[in-house]
Amino acid sequence: MAFTTTATLKGFNRTFSMSPECKPYTLRDNGFMETKGGNFQYKRPLDTEHRRGLVLKVTVKNDLKTLKISTVTSNELTAVDVSKLDNNAMLVEKINFIFDGFVDRNVMIEHK
Repeated sequence: MAFTTTATLKGFNRTFSMSPECKPYTLRDNGFMETKGGNFQYKRPLDTEHRRGLVLKVTVKNDLKTLKISTVTSNELTAVDVSKLDNNAMLVEKINFIFDGFVDRNVMIEHK
């Protein structure tokens, strides 16, 4: 999956881009860790009944203009479409809460 200026989580109808106000310290303050390549990555395990566990993964390129968003299994090998899972209401609520926080803290901008 390549970095893009706007990103959507598979199965969700919300689209995000990076806020021009976002700085590296903003990302660190919001739980992003710097990778060896200089990018910033947010990984959040989502407590689910899915047998392999799910992780929300948001990666921001070091230019702070492009990003990619995905939900993957805990071993990070398989992408998962959350909307197709059974009993996904709590999972969707958690993901929306996380992204609402990113928007409120000027990490991302939501496009409607």
